[in-house]
Amino acid sequence: MRATRIAGSTVRSAIRPGLRSTARSAVRRSPAAAGYLLLCLGTGLAALVALGLLLAVLALCLVGVGLLLLPPALQLLRRYAEFHRRQVGRRLGGDRLSTPYGDRMSVRDPAVRKDLAWLLAHGTAGTVLCGTALTLCSHAVNWLTAPVWWQLLPAERGKIILLTVDSWPMATAAAADGIGYAVIALAALPPIADLHARASRRLLVARPGTSLALRVRELTTSRSEALDAHAAELRRIERDLHDGAQANLVAVSLRLGMIRRALDRRPEQAAELVDSTQLVAEQALESLRALVRGIHPPLLADRGLAEAVRSLADRCAVPTRVGLDTPGASAGPPPRAPAAAEAAAYFVVSEALANVGRHSGARSALVRLRITADAIAVRVEDDGRGGAAEGAGSGLPGLRRRVAAFDGTTRLSSPPGGPTVLEVVIPCGS
Repeated sequence: MRATRIAGSTVRSAIRPGLRSTARSAVRRSPAAAGYLLLCLGTGLAALVALGLLLAVLALCLVGVGLLLLPPALQLLRRYAEFHRRQVGRRLGGDRLSTPYGDRMSVRDPAVRKDLAWLLAHGTAGTVLCGTALTLCSHAVNWLTAPVWWQLLPAERGKIILLTVDSWPMATAAAADGIGYAVIALAALPPIADLHARASRRLLVARPGTSLALRVRELTTSRSEALDAHAAELRRIERDLHDGAQANLVAVSLRLGMIRRALDRRPEQAAELVDSTQLVAEQALESLRALVRGIHPPLLADRGLAEAVRSLADRCAVPTRVGLDTPGASAGPPPRAPAAAEAAAYFVVSEALANVGRHSGARSALVRLRITADAIAVRVEDDGRGGAAEGAGSGLPGLRRRVAAFDGTTRLSSPPGGPTVLEVVIPCGS
């Protein structure tokens, strides 16, 4: 008997710390779980409204009107899904969830289809799950506060809570039931929140195979665009040579012939012809220099990206400051990136500053460079009117294609009223 009592005491002493630890963990995790479920309940109800609006837009596509509304509607859906990816990532331990989207917002995009499936599940099953979990909390509060309501609102007794409270024993019994509800809520809220977050992650994150297929498609598209851009650049060089340097050199050749004839017949005109020929030759030389700078600026090859960007800033019509960030570098010159990556970054800054001078109406601009062994990051910001968009001669589509050829990323933020911020990251790896 004594051995049995000792064994039982040992088991109880081993179980009690575990129960206390579990209880403390539930109390500590429950507020965050309740906040997550409350947020998801609100967004789930909003998802039902959004789902109805999307169905209306899809129905309008049958008559043509919805085709104009569908891209902005899918863009809003993407932002809504991105917001929930951040919330789910925080709930599951801070992991950053992401899914690859195609270049164009379309229902054919696998990522958009998953967002639509998530919207339906979140608005229906997710709302029911969150509502059920939060009902436990409301019951706990309702029954725990029964003695308070019974004292403060005697005329309403029996209408606020499920149990008719008309005496202190009934109020005490209601409070005891409230403790039971509170215990159940504390124990149930974290697992329910985790279940909701894991199910959302499964719907919000594309499968690896889908991601790989989309990545292959993006690389194929960027390669095709890079080849098109290369062909267009060759045509530009040919046109500039034909209309500029070649025309000037033809003029020099003709004038040399005129000088030869003048020397034989009217030597007094030779000096004037030599002067005009020298002027045309200088124009041809300047045209060639401009063409060379357009292909690969000599300053970029000799002094590096930072100095070349400073030269661009000095020539910009808008006062422009240049900031250089080289983490881990010494006080000496900034590190050099591969020549192709430096050239791409240079032309990104050149096009961006040209847009600032032509379209922004800005008073000042800022260029920030971050050069590391892995990538070149460029940020161009101005305080202009904003509202920049691709097309309309902005050069942004060509800039995006140039960056995509290096497997880089381009982000443009230009709300009406400004500021306009262009961020580009160009990888330097092989």
